[in-house]
Amino acid sequence: MICCLNGQMCPVGDARIDPQDRGFLLGDGIFETLLAVDGSVQRAQGHLARLFGSAARLGLSVPFPKIEIMAMMMRVLRENRLLTGRAALRITLTRGIGPRGVAPPADAVPTFLLTAAPLGPAPQTMRAIISSHIRNEHSISTQIKSLNYLDNILARREAMQSGADEALMRNSAGNIACASAANIFAVADGALYTPSPGDGALPGILRAAVMEAAAAQNILVHEAPVAPAMLATAAEIFLTSALIGVCPLIEIWGMPAGGGVMGPVTRLIRTQTNPG
Repeated sequence: MICCLNGQMCPVGDARIDPQDRGFLLGDGIFETLLAVDGSVQRAQGHLARLFGSAARLGLSVPFPKIEIMAMMMRVLRENRLLTGRAALRITLTRGIGPRGVAPPADAVPTFLLTAAPLGPAPQTMRAIISSHIRNEHSISTQIKSLNYLDNILARREAMQSGADEALMRNSAGNIACASAANIFAVADGALYTPSPGDGALPGILRAAVMEAAAAQNILVHEAPVAPAMLATAAEIFLTSALIGVCPLIEIWGMPAGGGVMGPVTRLIRTQTNPG
């Protein structure tokens, strides 16, 4: 596979990250994951806007303008013969190398890595558990795609050990914030309910598109706390992310959830937002 490291194309096996890079040592950086379908990068402007916004919040500089990053993504897809079918693109941005210690260097030169990989079909349904790992809704890490993903990793590991696909994560108030790698929506009385960023939900790019699609279909959307008990009675539940799209959640802890099938609201939103 071919990647783009600091603007230069090279085989992945030849790419070298400095052992002093703060992304490797401290998780000091951010990332974005994007979906490409037949060579078309989905919602690229939204992802890049979030990348630049997150970088600004952390005091990171993005070494390339958006138009150059778009060109790099297309070249990486082309070099890896991923212009047909589904592919995952990942942008990783770190603060770069620095001396030992936590304090960031004032003159850091960022590291920019762009990779691509083939992607199979999106899942048709998913099954979840409710993780024992808590998401701190007061932390900035819930509002950006931080390289420090340990809570999410441990939650997903818990799901895998339970034979589930995903793990729902509660915040410090005990309400559902998100899944380990997706936003969550519940349908009740024909309206959508989804945790707000204040509840610990990542401001997902597809999440925003779902809310826009729902408004266009005159479906009310409530950004409000979602208690675990609400999921037990919700008519439909679905998860959203760039790579899975809009995916029905049909089981929680081995029990049917959201009716156990893809409901009409989920189907409508999926039609309005999923590529193709």
